[in-house]
Amino acid sequence: MKIAVIGDLHYPALEEAYASIEEDRKVFYETFMERFFSVPADLYISIGDLTNYGLKEELDDIYEMINRYNKPFVHVLGNHDVCALARDEVLSITGQQRFHSISTDAATLAFIDTEREQDLENWGGTLDSAQLDWLEGVVEESGEAPLIVFAHHPIHGTTTNSEKDKLCIPADIPIWELLSKKQGMGLYVNGHNHFNSVAIKEQWNFLQLAAVLDEQSIRTIEISDTHISVDSVELNDFELQKRARTIGNAINHFQLNPAPLGLESDVKCLIPIPARTVSAGEKV
Repeated sequence: MKIAVIGDLHYPALEEAYASIEEDRKVFYETFMERFFSVPADLYISIGDLTNYGLKEELDDIYEMINRYNKPFVHVLGNHDVCALARDEVLSITGQQRFHSISTDAATLAFIDTEREQDLENWGGTLDSAQLDWLEGVVEESGEAPLIVFAHHPIHGTTTNSEKDKLCIPADIPIWELLSKKQGMGLYVNGHNHFNSVAIKEQWNFLQLAAVLDEQSIRTIEISDTHISVDSVELNDFELQKRARTIGNAINHFQLNPAPLGLESDVKCLIPIPARTVSAGEKV
C-alpha cells in the first residue's frame, strides 16, 4: 500500500488587499495539486490547514481542484480549517468525516480531529473524550498490525517544536497513554509546526511535514510486509517556488518559515515492522 501526504497547504481566499496575487495563486495551487495527484498512490491525504482561514470560498475552490482527479482523498481538519465556520459546516462542504479509521491488509489507518473550533486565541491541539474512547478501541483492535495515525497537531515532546505552547496536543491530554498501549509498531503523521521532523518514542515513530508554501514536496508512505518506507517527492521547480513565496509574503494568517526546514533524515526513513506473534494453530 502506498500513501501520498501533503502538509499545511493554506489555500487563501483572494482578499482585496492582495488581489495582485490572483495569477500566482491560480498557477501555484493548480500546478501543485496536479503534481500531488500524479504521484502513484492508493490514498491521498492532507494533514490539515488545507485552507488559510476555513472560508467557504477557500473550501469550495480547493475541493473543486481536488475533485477534478477523482482520487481517494482524506482531509483531517487543521486549526485554520475551522476558523471562519463551525466544524459541522466545514465537514458538510468537504464531505469528510471528523474522525474515522480504515482497516487494510497492510495496516490500520486512523484519522483524528485535534482542533479547537473557531478559537482564534489558542491554536494548540486537543482531543475530546469521545475521540479518546474511540481511539483506545482502534489501538486495541489493530493488534500487532501497523497503526498509522494522521492528525494536524503533534503529540507533546515528539517532533520539532512540539514541546512549545500551542504547537502540540498538550501533555495533560492522555493521547500518549493510549498510543503507548499499542502492540507492534505505530506511525503518527502530523503538520502544524511547519518543520520537517522524524522522531522515535518506544514503539512509535513520528513524522512531521513542513508547510507547502515553504517547501513544495509530497511525502510518500509505502507499507510492505517487513517495513514502512517514508520518502519525499521534491518538485524542485524554481517558478513554483517563486510563486509560493509571493503568496506566502502576501497573505494574512501565515508566515513563511525563514529557518532550515530539517535534514534529509527528517523526510526519509525506513521503519521495520516487527514479525507478528503467531499463536499455535494460527494460519498466516
